Amino acid sequence: MPDSHFLLNYAKYVNELLHGYLVSTWCYKHEIIEISDIATALLITYDNIQDDTYEILSDVDWDYFVSRMSRIKPDWAHFSYEVMQKLSEHPDKTMMGWEGRTIYFIKGGKFPEFWSTEKAYIDVIALLSGSVRMYGLMNLHEIENVSKIIPTGQNCFKEYEEFNRKAINFLFIDHLGECKLQQRTEPGNEGLEIRDLICSNKSERGFWADIKQKYSCSEVLFEAKNRDELDRDDLRQTYCYLKPALGLWAFIICRSKQPDKINAYNRTLFKNFNQTRGVLIFSDKDLLRMARIRLRGQDPSDYLTERMAEFIRSI
Repeated sequence: MPDSHFLLNYAKYVNELLHGYLVSTWCYKHEIIEISDIATALLITYDNIQDDTYEILSDVDWDYFVSRMSRIKPDWAHFSYEVMQKLSEHPDKTMMGWEGRTIYFIKGGKFPEFWSTEKAYIDVIALLSGSVRMYGLMNLHEIENVSKIIPTGQNCFKEYEEFNRKAINFLFIDHLGECKLQQRTEPGNEGLEIRDLICSNKSERGFWADIKQKYSCSEVLFEAKNRDELDRDDLRQTYCYLKPALGLWAFIICRSKQPDKINAYNRTLFKNFNQTRGVLIFSDKDLLRMARIRLRGQDPSDYLTERMAEFIRSI
C-alpha cells in the first residue's frame, strides 16, 4: 500500500463503506489519479479482484485519463477538456458514477480538504442513493432468492444477519446510517448472547422521524431471527431491552409471517408497557415488497407506516 497521499484516507473509508453496503466478500482495486492540475480522481474496480489494493498515478496527462475512462464507458472518449477545467473551478463538487464494475469519484483540482473521510461518507451515500438500478438489482436478486441461498435454522444465523444488514442498508439508505452488528448478553443469563443490528436514525421526515419523536429512536434496533416462528421469549427479551437511550421501538425480521398467537402476545406486551414501547415484526416477504417499492423509485418506509398503523389499530 502507498505510504501517503491526501486522497488515501478518503479511499480507505470508501473501501470500508463499500464492504459495509455492498457484498462484504468483494475486494476493490483503488486507483488514485492526478490529472495534471485540473482534477483528481478515485477509480474503484471490483471485477475478479482478490484483495483490496491502492495505486497512485501522479500527474498523468489528459489523454491518458480519457483513455482510462473510455475503458469504463466509451462515451468518455469525447469528454470535453473544457468541461473538466470548469470542474476545477468548483472543487467542492463531485462527479461520480457507477459504470459496469467500476465506481468513480472525480473532483476539480488538488484540494485535500475536499477529500476528507466526512466527504467520503457523503459521496458514497449519494452514489448508492442515485444508483438505484445497479445497487437495487444486486439486492433484489438476494432478497428474491434468500430461501434458496440461506437455509432456515441456527447453523446459518450469521449469514441471515448479514443478509438483513445489507437489505436494511439498501432499503433505508436515505433515512438511516450504516447498519452495524452489536453483541450483548441477556440480563440474568450471561450465557445467552444476542446479536442486534443497529442504525443511527438521521431522518428528518416520514416514518423514521416519527418514531424518533414518539419513541426516542435516535438509534434503530433490528433483530434477525433465522426461524419461521418466533416464541414469547424473543418478544419479551426485546421489549425488556428497549430503553430511552437507545429507543423504545424495535424491529424483528424472521423468515415467515407470524401466527396469530405471536401477534396477540406482541399486542399484549405493547399494552402491558402502556404503549410506550413496541416491536414490529416483518418477514422475508415484507423485505421483498419493500425492495420492489425501492426499485420503483418510491420510499419503502411508507410500507412500514402502513404496517405500524395496522398494528396500532389492532390494539
